[in-house]
Amino acid sequence: MTRTDRYVLDLLDQPGVVITPKGIWLSLRQVHGDDIAPSRGQISRRLRNELSEHGLVHQPFAAEERGYYEITELGERFLHDPDAEPAEFVADMNVSKQ
Repeated sequence: MTRTDRYVLDLLDQPGVVITPKGIWLSLRQVHGDDIAPSRGQISRRLRNELSEHGLVHQPFAAEERGYYEITELGERFLHDPDAEPAEFVADMNVSKQ
């Protein structure tokens, strides 16, 4: 997990938050400043690739409106379980797909 992943998941870990990569980027800039916040491109890539592929985020309105993300239960567990290991969560996703 990268610093960008952590920032994104922490932001999405709010009740009812469903937001675009641009909205995430703007929020992180507001909270952390331009020097610390990840770039819009980094955020988009991490959402589309690693975070989605590992089941930590998903697009709840993909059939109607693409590009909006929310954290999944697995993502919440990952954030709040102090013993969380990324491989453990990937393994959980592989089992649940069978």
